[in-house]
Amino acid sequence: MTLGNKAQNGLTYSVIICSLLLFIVGNVNARNSKGDNSRKGVRASAILYSCDDPTESKGFATLREKRSEEGVKEVDVMIKVSGLPEGKHAVHIHETAACEPCGAAGGHFDPGLYGFTSPDGNHPYHSGDLININVKKNGKGMMKTVTSRVTLSDGPLSLFDEDGSAFIIHVDPDSYCPEGEEAGCAGGARAACGIIELDS
Repeated sequence: MTLGNKAQNGLTYSVIICSLLLFIVGNVNARNSKGDNSRKGVRASAILYSCDDPTESKGFATLREKRSEEGVKEVDVMIKVSGLPEGKHAVHIHETAACEPCGAAGGHFDPGLYGFTSPDGNHPYHSGDLININVKKNGKGMMKTVTSRVTLSDGPLSLFDEDGSAFIIHVDPDSYCPEGEEAGCAGGARAACGIIELDS
């Protein structure tokens, strides 16, 4: 074999090896891309309507489920409102996907084995208990929080059980009931309601 043939064979082997490497890298990138999409998780949303006038929109909510580094499912919750009185308002996920009237949403979402949906009796330990939303003078407010007490995907803590679930924003703030069961300590009357629906 001449020196020229050896060089040509070496070049051919190099091209083959480079092609294989590019193929492998391309597959890895494709898998990573799919993995990134899967990590976006399940999403849901709700449009909030006034409890006094169910045709009047008061805002919206978005939810996104993801897995934590510990493998626990966490749900990012973001709520924006407008047209509510200034100050803090209690926010909870309630046990039924119904808003007309707002009382149809039932008690706080609490599906556990020892669930106790009384708004005050087991508060603030219900699965659906969230933090207050703070509304400014212009009537607008936003709240962001993360909870591991509920899921959007299937399971014992799923918001999408046989009767669904809904957000309730209350007239008053949530004091988190430090003295135990006490009427109104979880926010009192209901100001707005929104049925939670899975995003397609």
